Amino acid sequence: MKKLILLLMLIISSFSFAKINIKIFEPIRFNDVLTNTINKEEVIGEGILEIYSDDLEADLGKKLKFYFPKKGLMTNRKKWVKIKEYRLEKKSDDFIITREREQVKITAILDKRDIDNGEEAEIIQGEYIGYVPIIVSQYSKIVE
Repeated sequence: MKKLILLLMLIISSFSFAKINIKIFEPIRFNDVLTNTINKEEVIGEGILEIYSDDLEADLGKKLKFYFPKKGLMTNRKKWVKIKEYRLEKKSDDFIITREREQVKITAILDKRDIDNGEEAEIIQGEYIGYVPIIVSQYSKIVE
């Protein structure tokens, strides 16, 4: 009997937890590699993360903090390039949940000199892909 009551309590409590999900909506892509950008030595790649909540009432106002690695690597399966920096669209890496489903831009900065070191165009061209280990910390909303 005690086991049955304990099992019922566990099932009921598991329904009350809200879950915040983060997934890749669009991977990081470098669109303007060969054109002139504002800073001629850097190329900026953009991707989109999607953050959504199962229970908006419980998660409204919670703070998420993103931690990115200082450097990284991406490849087109023929050549590796070094990424100088990863960051969110805004200057701080903090994010506060205000809607049920939100999209956040993530950017990667690449040095143009790392792309072209005198190789043939066939080696340089292609879609550069890679994995970015992102650590996300979740903080509860401020209680007034």
